[in-house]
Amino acid sequence: MSAIPFLNRARTYTADSLFRNAMSLVLNLAIKSGCGYGGLVLLTHVYSVQAVGLSAAAMSASSLVVGFTQFGTDYSLPRYLPTSKNREALINTLHTGIMLSTPVVSVIFLLLPAAHKMFSLGGWLFAAAFIMISTLQAGVTFLGLVMSSDRASATLTTINIIPNAATVVAPPVFTVLGNVGSFLARGITHPFSYAATAITLARRGHRFRPALRVDALRGMVRFSLGMYAASTIGGLPPLLIPIIVLSRLGADGTAYWSIAYTVATLFYLLPSMITRALMPEISSRPAERKLLLRKAALLILALVFPALIIAYVFAPIALVVFGHKYVASALVALRWLIAAGFISAINYLPGAILFLAKKSGAIVVINVVNAAIVLALGAVWAVDPREMAITWFAGTVANMALFGLYAFLALRQVGYRLAALGGDQHSRVSTATDSFPADAPMPAALQEAFNVLYDIAARQRRAERARTTGSLTRAFDVLSMIAEQQQRGPVMRDPSQYNQMTQPHGLFSVLMLQEAERGRFGRDDDRDHPGQKAAVR
Repeated sequence: MSAIPFLNRARTYTADSLFRNAMSLVLNLAIKSGCGYGGLVLLTHVYSVQAVGLSAAAMSASSLVVGFTQFGTDYSLPRYLPTSKNREALINTLHTGIMLSTPVVSVIFLLLPAAHKMFSLGGWLFAAAFIMISTLQAGVTFLGLVMSSDRASATLTTINIIPNAATVVAPPVFTVLGNVGSFLARGITHPFSYAATAITLARRGHRFRPALRVDALRGMVRFSLGMYAASTIGGLPPLLIPIIVLSRLGADGTAYWSIAYTVATLFYLLPSMITRALMPEISSRPAERKLLLRKAALLILALVFPALIIAYVFAPIALVVFGHKYVASALVALRWLIAAGFISAINYLPGAILFLAKKSGAIVVINVVNAAIVLALGAVWAVDPREMAITWFAGTVANMALFGLYAFLALRQVGYRLAALGGDQHSRVSTATDSFPADAPMPAALQEAFNVLYDIAARQRRAERARTTGSLTRAFDVLSMIAEQQQRGPVMRDPSQYNQMTQPHGLFSVLMLQEAERGRFGRDDDRDHPGQKAAVR
């Protein structure tokens, strides 16, 4: 068997923007995880176990606040920003709302009884640091979503090198501040990342200004609110368990749990990086959703599963650098969490289907069940880090069953047509014709484009039963690469130019590429099978 077809397929696969953005996010995660791991090792050696446990609970609380003030943008922004006609107002409105609401929610949390133990880190100095770190973390989370939605993950990786490196040197530097230094060392990356990401977006043409325009959110409010509820509930277990552990097991138990969970989270984030790159792609390329999901599944299989197997086998080595007491108290918990990682990696694909179908209600139900299982068992049954990890595993298994069920129902509702999930097929046709009066004829060029596309789609369906050529997919891949290269150029500053490929001349470009591919395959068939006619004409 010749290696040329395999190499061509591999070249086409790696040229896809999904692969490039996913690999950029994975590289960013690897750098961040490596630096974070090194910083955590130093943290456990220069601070007491009590300070490590309290700072871990405080960082979880900060992430909880950020989850509340993202307003569901972690799901809705990749879904709507790539096709938004009011991009600048949308970004500025969400950015302003997040940066104003996060300090308010931070103060509310600090007034709750659950935060009282954390004040032993440094009193009011800790409170000021908590508000600042939470606000900047919320800002950098949102701006990172903008970069990912713009398929600029490679740029995001580059600008985060210095912020990630800061986490390595921070623990010994902040020892002069006492125990509060353990919290600042964990959150020092956020100020650097926020400044670097904001400057990068400004250089790419975005103009930051305070704005609260409700009209800029039109079309995404309902979906955002549903995903806001889903993400808030889904974020409760990882963020509340450290607080539960602190109340049940004390600061030492919290330290052991936090180390096990932090190490496991490094591997949990791998499939999330792949799906983060997948979201804008499947939102803007509905005709290729099946292929994109297959590519994402292959990436998860090739990257995540081997990493989890290696982590499970070498877990003792990963913990020994923190000290032998962490190996004795956190090893079993870490292995249970790694085992749960195999299941959670699978859950991302049916989750992407529900995301496409805009089934935020189903995701809310799934997250409620997961939170109920994990938090109830953790608060009532678990008495050590190992049992906390078992409750996490049980919640992940319940997630897998529910995600699979709801994804199946969503697909059956649209006749298993991925392109129709969320009504995207209808919305795209109506968008193309909204600018014309109901009784006005469609321009001849656009009408001809639609007619030829319909004819090609019919022939493609018939041809796929005999042999899959993938020519139309390759045509769209080429156009996608051309469009992205143009968008990165200095002349592509106007976001309205991003969708030029959907204009009549863009449609004809697709047709020309597709017809050329089909003709080449026809010539190959005639050469390979002389005297035979093609099965489909």
